[in-house]
Amino acid sequence: MKRIILFPCLIAAFAMLSWAECPAGSVTVLVNKSNPTDSLSMAQLRKLMLGDVHAWPDKKPVLVVRREAGSPAFQCVLSAVVRMTEAEFKRYQMNAEFRGDEAVASKAAGSPASAMKLVVDSAGAITVLEGAAAAAVTANGILKIVRINGKVPGEAGYPL
Repeated sequence: MKRIILFPCLIAAFAMLSWAECPAGSVTVLVNKSNPTDSLSMAQLRKLMLGDVHAWPDKKPVLVVRREAGSPAFQCVLSAVVRMTEAEFKRYQMNAEFRGDEAVASKAAGSPASAMKLVVDSAGAITVLEGAAAAAVTANGILKIVRINGKVPGEAGYPL
């Protein structure tokens, strides 16, 4: 009987450890500079990353630019934003297709530079990048940092 109880506890412990892969302030959420959105809640960001939201408040279609699966930014999105494993995330996306839900536009980027270029080229694009990659681009105004829960990276209480 103890093994039956212990096994689910171990699984839960490992799941919690996998969600701890996103050090505070390690990633930045970026949008095209023409996007009027300046701030998102974690719940809104989660809906965007899962593809549950298809348009911005100004009616422009959302384009989620994601990094490749092994990147720190993608792992952080999985652990801190959507709170799923990679397998659960893929299953969620496939289930949406089976339910007949409209799929959100999404593109994979092999590098921070290619992700930034896709966001610059699309008014409705959003991406999550490692903080160091995002700092240089936002300094010259090419992209815009989105506040998460009212905070920017480096600010106390920033959730990513």
